[in-house]
Amino acid sequence: MRVVYLADAPYVHTRRWVEHFVRAGWEAHVVSFRPAEVEGARVHYVGGFERLGKLRYLLHAGRVRRLVRSLEPDLLHALHLTSYGFLAALCDVRPTLTSVWGTDVLEAPRWSPFHYLLTRYALSRADHITATGLRLANATLRYTPRAKPVTVVPYGVDLARFQPRARNGARPSEVVVGAVARLSPEKGLDVLLRAVARLVAEGMPLRVVLAGDGPWRVRLRRMAERLGIAGRVDFRGEVPHERVPEVLAELDIFVLPSRAEGFGVAALEAQAMELPVVASRVHGIPDAVEDGHTGLLVPPGDAEALAGAIARLAEDAELRAAMGRAGRAFVEGRYRWQENAAQMERLYRHLLDSFTQASPRATVPES
Repeated sequence: MRVVYLADAPYVHTRRWVEHFVRAGWEAHVVSFRPAEVEGARVHYVGGFERLGKLRYLLHAGRVRRLVRSLEPDLLHALHLTSYGFLAALCDVRPTLTSVWGTDVLEAPRWSPFHYLLTRYALSRADHITATGLRLANATLRYTPRAKPVTVVPYGVDLARFQPRARNGARPSEVVVGAVARLSPEKGLDVLLRAVARLVAEGMPLRVVLAGDGPWRVRLRRMAERLGIAGRVDFRGEVPHERVPEVLAELDIFVLPSRAEGFGVAALEAQAMELPVVASRVHGIPDAVEDGHTGLLVPPGDAEALAGAIARLAEDAELRAAMGRAGRAFVEGRYRWQENAAQMERLYRHLLDSFTQASPRATVPES
């Protein structure tokens, strides 16, 4: 079977889905506006008009439609609604599966009447929709035709790779907090720096590890300098996903202070390694972190509340350990990658069976 993905090829979750289905024997193609290699798949890079940002999706719509249809997919899977999902809607290929990721449903429809209409159009043209969590699925239903199915398929964790390990590289007296995240406004890392500055001023021996890159890299570095904590903040830059467990092994507390977050896979990976999590109570994060059990949730953008939650865990090693153990059990029970991938594969086959029965391909009778 041939599946075509409309998705950003460099994105880790694109690679995880594609590589899983390649290993399962599917022929996979990725049509992407960002170049990258994906093991076992053929990537079709759509370049040009990069300076125009999102507008280039519209300018390349005809080209993408011709390319996708020339590949004659048995199934088309779009990852992210308001970009690739919109293009999938224009391709008129069936069956089409669209996966919503977060801000594409939680934020984008409110940006303008155009984005609202684009959201409804892309969802109306999909044959099936997946969301990473229940809250995201419910938000999607607000813009979805009544009979359109939305299935929760999380991006789970490979528990063999993300497992508890001995803490690396820290002094016994200090507490290390950190995040693995894009350095961009919606991730709220400026709130984390303000919270840490407050706690350091009170005498708490904290160190911060931030793994990731993005448009706020320089801004966050300058902010750390202004707050007087530059010597306590270690900016690691972009870290390959296969090395994320090494970073997490340095932490005592994982922090996800997002202003917007569709789900929170990074929090699940941290919990799989028995790290307690402090995160914002926003959008899909409560699906990924159980407040008071595997971590602590605080209002988004509230540096004082974030500092209080970090301090509570920093001062109580037994609480950190208990929440860490609970987090591992939570992920084992709900978010195993292998089970989530099998769920997606069952959905693929259900869609293929449904459309094969509804529109059987022509056959040549035996003579």
